[in-house]
Amino acid sequence: MRRWLVLIMMLVVSPLSWAASPPQPDTGLSADWELISDRDGIKVYMRHTDTSRLKTFRGVTRMTLPDENALVAALDDYENVPRWLQFVDGAEELGRDSPIRRYVRFTTELPWPLTDREAIVQTRVLQNVTPEAEYVELEVRNRKDMIPENSAYVRFPEIAGLFKIQRLGNWEVELTYELVMDPGGNVPVWLANLLLRDAPFFTLQKLRRFLVFDEYQNRYFDWVEVFGPGRPKDLPPPRSYLYGNPPESPLVNMTLEMMNPRP
Repeated sequence: MRRWLVLIMMLVVSPLSWAASPPQPDTGLSADWELISDRDGIKVYMRHTDTSRLKTFRGVTRMTLPDENALVAALDDYENVPRWLQFVDGAEELGRDSPIRRYVRFTTELPWPLTDREAIVQTRVLQNVTPEAEYVELEVRNRKDMIPENSAYVRFPEIAGLFKIQRLGNWEVELTYELVMDPGGNVPVWLANLLLRDAPFFTLQKLRRFLVFDEYQNRYFDWVEVFGPGRPKDLPPPRSYLYGNPPESPLVNMTLEMMNPRP
């Protein structure tokens, strides 16, 4: 957050200095991911496609996580999401169609004289268990027109992202966070890209610490099928090719009815 505030204030106080030497625009629109940072076990990638003026940033890290429900618990804890999700100062659920499809409002507080920002998004949980990959993914899509705009906020005109946890075996997982975001208003796109390049790093760095908090251990959520000591004893183990309990056939985009079947 500190970097966001510093750069925004620089934009407000000294606009002529930015105009004197603007960054050079990207000359190519490649769909390939480019590694731009590798530190503290977190790799950050960037790509630019012809579908958006904005660059997409992706952070990837690995960790040992025998209690996969801990990540679900952290994502479900809206009150504490601002403590680890970069640039977010508030998060609240507006409603849901089901536990795996919800509508959420995020806010970002900016220094005066800039207007605070808000994003209205739909989140959807996807879970796949196939011989090629086993993962749970939280997909974030923009729903900026879902509710009337609030004059106290500038609504993000573009935002999309995902969180993904993929099993690698031996209780190791790979965490992925991907983000593309346009803050709108008088923040230019090139500055938004500059700010967002570090968002995946700081988000994943803080999230890794949260996943070992006591309040996120031994939890159980019946709307995902994952491993953890909080899973009821009368349920069979989660279906997994990696851990010796394969499904009868690959499971793709599991529905609520497909999850956690009882014997």
